[in-house]
Amino acid sequence: MLGWKILNGEEYKTGLRILSEHEEKFIDSVCERFKEETRAKRISNAEEAKELIEKIVRQEAHEKRVSISNSQEEYLTESAFCHAYGFAFISKLIEDDDIEEISVIGPDKPARIFIRNIGWKEVDACFTSENAIADLINRMASTIGRRITLQNPRLNAILPDGSRLHASLSPVSPGEITIRKFRDSPFSPVELCEHTISKEAMALLSLAMQGNFSILVAGNTASGKTTTLNSLFSFIPFDERIVLVEETPELNIPHSHQLRLVSNYDMGIGLKDLVRDTLRMRPDRLIVGEVRGKEEIEALFDALLGGQARGCYATFHAQSGNEALQRLRAFGISNDDLQSIDLIIVQRRMLRYDRSKRKNYEIRKVTEISEVKGNSAVPLFYINKSGELIAGKGTFEERIALDLNLSKKEFENELKERRALLHKKYSFDEFFRKVQKELYGIKYEID
Repeated sequence: MLGWKILNGEEYKTGLRILSEHEEKFIDSVCERFKEETRAKRISNAEEAKELIEKIVRQEAHEKRVSISNSQEEYLTESAFCHAYGFAFISKLIEDDDIEEISVIGPDKPARIFIRNIGWKEVDACFTSENAIADLINRMASTIGRRITLQNPRLNAILPDGSRLHASLSPVSPGEITIRKFRDSPFSPVELCEHTISKEAMALLSLAMQGNFSILVAGNTASGKTTTLNSLFSFIPFDERIVLVEETPELNIPHSHQLRLVSNYDMGIGLKDLVRDTLRMRPDRLIVGEVRGKEEIEALFDALLGGQARGCYATFHAQSGNEALQRLRAFGISNDDLQSIDLIIVQRRMLRYDRSKRKNYEIRKVTEISEVKGNSAVPLFYINKSGELIAGKGTFEERIALDLNLSKKEFENELKERRALLHKKYSFDEFFRKVQKELYGIKYEID
């Protein structure tokens, strides 16, 4: 049988039909035939696969002398397509741009999704066995040559659409899949200024990104750290060489001269090994991705202290600048080495309560931008009780002006021009083109 089924009465509808036992057996036959035919014939895209499955459904019905209506043919084809070519009912969830997270928490339990600006909802579908979950995980990971097994029951991978996959099997879990989805087009700085960060703070960060400064983006889980870091790369000149060292590829930057190195712990290749390799690559900018454990943090500081790039960037779990420094010390980083971080941006996912609607909702806000000075994080911007990001007492502006060889007046004029750039709504690509043309005089076409 299929290993998954559609349920009644859940909060989110996939659009797939509940199938009878006979229909499931019919789809099994269709999928087996599809496998046989595609061994000899290569399928190049989803449209071609769907056309072939539709043809097989008709042939199977004719040969077995089964009478099916047009509507039945349509939903049998859709289910067979999801099972044979897609990722079962998960494919329907991946297609929905409003879904941020997809969660499978074992067999015979409805999958869950996190819908942007709404929250968690139950899905009208579940897997029926741990074996079915394992089979799907391996199909998802096959594009990068990875597998989940009893000997190695945990897996991190990236799906073809760029979504991040984490999965585990027993004895770690009863069969778990977590998929973090990312937008096809990253958020532009202008879009972040609508709800997440002030224009004044973003204008200052744009100058810091242009200069020779290293930045750590900290925050809690799903606070948008990677989204913000990706957005800040709008301000890096298009003609610079970017090297990205990541455990799982997440950043989506438009620079053509970029090299992505991905660790593979199954083969004994960790982030620290790859950071060491970058010493021979002459990057203008180096991204170490998300750092969580001791080895990743050591890799980050190898990069920071090696001085082989104009700026080094990473994301980290902490809820304030000083908490980030404290956690780094706990991993063995000395106070002297912490000075290699220039700025810490803190972005948090926070719960709010709408009393009139009797409802919780989430917001994502940059709550602090601090410079590392001495043993502390000194706020350049911090969030007040009203939820506004206001200026603090840091002196980092002077460091930026000196680094970019700008007088005080030139620096103030530059800030003013950059704030003006942030007032009109642009997509990431539109904003990136405008920044490159108006700030750096670079004209280009994104592939």
